[in-house]
Amino acid sequence: MRLVSVAEMRDLEQRTFASGISEAELQARAGRAVARVVTGRYSRGAAVALVGTGNNGRDAWIAARTLVDEGWSAGLYLTPRHAISEAELREFVAAGGRVIWHPEDQADLGVASALQGATVVVDGLLGIGARGAPRSPLAEIIAALNDRRDASQRVVSVDVPSGLDADVGSASLAVRADVTVVLGGMKRGLVAPSALDYVGELVPADIGVVDGPTTAPELITREAVSGLLPPRPRDAHKGSFGRLLVVAGSANYIGASYLTCAAAVRTGAGITCLAAMPTLRDVVASRLPEATFLPLPEGGAAEHPEESAARVAAALDRFDALAIGPGLSTDGGVGEFVEAVLRVRANIGMPAVVDADGLNLLAQRPDWPSWIGPEIVMTPHVGELRRLAPDVDQGGEPWELAGSLAHRWGVTLLLKGPCTAIGSGASAWVHARPNPALATGGTGDVLTGIIGGLLARGLGPPQAARAGVWTHGAAGAEIADQYPAGGLAASDLLGAIPSALASLSMPA
Repeated sequence: MRLVSVAEMRDLEQRTFASGISEAELQARAGRAVARVVTGRYSRGAAVALVGTGNNGRDAWIAARTLVDEGWSAGLYLTPRHAISEAELREFVAAGGRVIWHPEDQADLGVASALQGATVVVDGLLGIGARGAPRSPLAEIIAALNDRRDASQRVVSVDVPSGLDADVGSASLAVRADVTVVLGGMKRGLVAPSALDYVGELVPADIGVVDGPTTAPELITREAVSGLLPPRPRDAHKGSFGRLLVVAGSANYIGASYLTCAAAVRTGAGITCLAAMPTLRDVVASRLPEATFLPLPEGGAAEHPEESAARVAAALDRFDALAIGPGLSTDGGVGEFVEAVLRVRANIGMPAVVDADGLNLLAQRPDWPSWIGPEIVMTPHVGELRRLAPDVDQGGEPWELAGSLAHRWGVTLLLKGPCTAIGSGASAWVHARPNPALATGGTGDVLTGIIGGLLARGLGPPQAARAGVWTHGAAGAEIADQYPAGGLAASDLLGAIPSALASLSMPA
């Protein structure tokens, strides 16, 4: 699935119809896809579908009809000029469904009546073509839904929360969904920061719409990353899964080195080695006995940049990948050390991931793009990217920014955010799975360790970046429900990495 504008989505639909799939069949697939999401997430109960005038209304009706077949109690709340025929309504009632007609001038009471007893609400009021503020009576229905719904009721929107602009993500009034089932293509507005409080969990559904446009960013989904990592052969040994050298941590940021190394171990790197001064080594070794160590002088790179760089450079050819930057600090001679190590890495073509202080130190060297070399993943957040590219207007879409800078610098650029974007060569990808539970210190170090581990295991930089983002997000999703009010620690992610990682070697 790709990230598309509304106009592009319309074109894809027309191309799908031209391929021989009728509009009715596409609607049937869409409605059944919505019903599958409902039955896959929620226990069997009662559902009500809010049915508007367009295709989304018909999708919601088909979803409700499918739920009746699945043993649910389901009803339709019909707005004026709804999209369902009298014959279809008679068939729905005959199958056991109920119909609620919108009462003129009493939207609040009508919606309250429809919601009574419902555990799931399917929102099919407005579709992707809606622009501007919803008009009456839809405005009153949307407001009543947001105000009247019980805390235990779940709202599932069809393709887009009604009232949200699907191109830009703006809304003066829109349904606040728990889940949005995205059909055919991820509309650009759904991943805009302004939309995140409305869309809930974005669940892509493949309903057979033709792929395209080929220049549009692709979504990072389980299906998209499945198979990137080859199975572990029975005759394997630790060397079969790569050797990763981690250059991370300092006296003030000891935890960064532990999190990066532990994540690499959990990602299945055969050997994870930390380049560390003795005091740092002793702390990490007490927490992670699986790690090995490359000794640096006491005081590390800050006090002994040349000697530290020489030791790392001399050891690089014994490793398959490098992870550098988390928690290094920018003190003393660390910048000189990082440049020296990365120049050697570039000369030998070793795959690497650079994060955090590694990026901040590069930003202090304006000529870095001329010597950074290929086979590298850079993982800035917005602030780090602003320091790396102070001359670039960063007001555009994240995937466009990641794509253009990746092409300009010849790197794989992973721009972290609620919806992380990746650019490499002429391609771009978006991970549309925002998770505020991950907004805490150290989770970026875990991501660096995951990507480093995948590089060591033989994935190329674009593949390791995509697979790493997926694994990191899936691990976060697995445990986020335990921390609805916050409190997730980055180390909580570590135990969830192996099960998330299984998606990479499973068939789609």
